[in-house]
Amino acid sequence: MSLLNDLIPEVKELLKNDKEKFPNLFKKITREITEASTPQDLSVSTAAVLNGYFDTTGLKAEHDDFVIKLYNVFGK
Repeated sequence: MSLLNDLIPEVKELLKNDKEKFPNLFKKITREITEASTPQDLSVSTAAVLNGYFDTTGLKAEHDDFVIKLYNVFGK
C-alpha cells in the first residue's frame, strides 16, 4: 500500500508546487513514498524534506520529535 494517498493535503500541495523547480527531487520523493509501506521505510533525506514542508504549513505537530512529526505528515 502506498503512503502517497495518506500524505496530508498541505504537504502534498507544497511537494507539487516544487515539481517544476526541483524535478529530480520530486521524482525521488514520490517514488519513495509510493514504494513505502510505512513512514519508517523512507530515507532520512526524504523524511527531512517532508518534515520541512510540514514546518512551513503552520500546522502544529503532536510533538517536535522527528519521527512523530513524520507520522503527522501522513495524518497519523
